[in-house]
Amino acid sequence: MTSLIKKAIEFLSKKKEGLIELKYQPRVFKETKDQEKVYSLTRELINAQFQLCDDELTNRLWEEVANLNIDPERIINLMYKCDSDDDFAAMANKDSKYLESSFEMKQAI
Repeated sequence: MTSLIKKAIEFLSKKKEGLIELKYQPRVFKETKDQEKVYSLTRELINAQFQLCDDELTNRLWEEVANLNIDPERIINLMYKCDSDDDFAAMANKDSKYLESSFEMKQAI
């Protein structure tokens, strides 16, 4: 073995002291990641349901929405009320309006 590989093995086998491992994701990062997943699933559903007319793929995608505990009405809102699923800003605008209105409705109850 070359000395570089030996050094790499030694380094990786040593206990890494002094490093702090974060066991959480910052809230903003998690929300952005969740938002991107919602938009991605919306695009995939639009493609599967309207362009490909693939019932099996559409059902699998809706199952994924359910498994991730994403509000299906949120997805439907984006599918039908957003002018362009390619425009991130437009999707974010419609999504934020939907989330605000659903939050207000929950507060009123």
